[in-house]
Amino acid sequence: MVDPASHRQGDADATAIPARMRSDINRIALPVLLTAACCALVAYFRIVAQTSIVSTHFAYVPIVLAGMWWGCKSVLVALFLGFFILGLNALVGVEEPLSADAARIFCFFVVALCVGCVTERARAAQALESRSRRQLDEVQRRLAASERLASVGQLAAGVAHEINNPLGTVLMYSHMLLRDLPDPDPRREDIEMIVHESTRCRDIVRGLLEFARQSRVNKEAVDPVALIDDALTIMRPKALRKGVALQRCIEGKLRMVSLDAAQIKQLLVNLIDNGIDACRDGGEVIVKARRAEDGRCLKVEVADNGHGIPEGYIPKLFTPFFTTKPPGEGTGLGLAIAYGVVKMHSGDISVQSAPGKGSTFSISLPIDDAVEAESGSA
Repeated sequence: MVDPASHRQGDADATAIPARMRSDINRIALPVLLTAACCALVAYFRIVAQTSIVSTHFAYVPIVLAGMWWGCKSVLVALFLGFFILGLNALVGVEEPLSADAARIFCFFVVALCVGCVTERARAAQALESRSRRQLDEVQRRLAASERLASVGQLAAGVAHEINNPLGTVLMYSHMLLRDLPDPDPRREDIEMIVHESTRCRDIVRGLLEFARQSRVNKEAVDPVALIDDALTIMRPKALRKGVALQRCIEGKLRMVSLDAAQIKQLLVNLIDNGIDACRDGGEVIVKARRAEDGRCLKVEVADNGHGIPEGYIPKLFTPFFTTKPPGEGTGLGLAIAYGVVKMHSGDISVQSAPGKGSTFSISLPIDDAVEAESGSA
């Protein structure tokens, strides 16, 4: 079956290309037509009216307009018009000093270059303003998300502490009842359901407590490769049960970095766990780590070849309690905790995904030069 969304995307791409072609043709055609019209007027005044001064002034119209459309490339139009007038003088028999011809061409060239430079600088300023506006919108979006996470964290701390104690009591007495009931007792299934659901509530409360504790970061010099290996070791039994291969790829030599080892390990475990859940039997989850090209950040990627994430879900992924898993299989706190951990480390996290093509979570963590220098000397 053909996906209708792909049809719509293909139609949009097919209509976008002719639109760009029409825009490019218009940018080329209008200065060319104006130049041709100006050449006709110049030829008329030179040949028929025998007026050279007026005809020269007509040449500045296409030169200025070409500079506004083409930028510095308008010097080609200026040179063409200058040599065109020079050729007309030779054809009509107008004898002008060589210095006058050279001065005319020089004036055309300077006008075209000035207008073109001003146009290109204006376009560069407009592009910079547009880029700055997009960056500002992104910063505002992230700030709003951080404020929401902070408020949810405060709420989570209070709710988790209030629920944790009675929930522990329910679990304790449920286990006691389950232990005392004989196997054929029909009530045993009901008690097991109570234990299962209470355990699920305990996991949610634990996630809330972890989410609320994100404001405390205890950094120390740690080996990022060892952290990745520990996270893979923790998740390997689940990966074996689901038939998913776990791989790691370390590019270059990674030195010690200043991180909260427990939080970063939990972050990696959450991302690897999501990758395993997204893969079918025979899938693969790869954890990659490298140093950024500028040397200031540690780049970590957790990629899977699972079912992927729909585009409409991606902006909501790091929102607390949002999950794409079936009911009862996820709390929706894993990625929210991961987001908070990365932000408290002054880093950044992003995701690239498409349905049927897997997902890649990219994490960027700043490197402390002092810690790296100590590890290098050691």
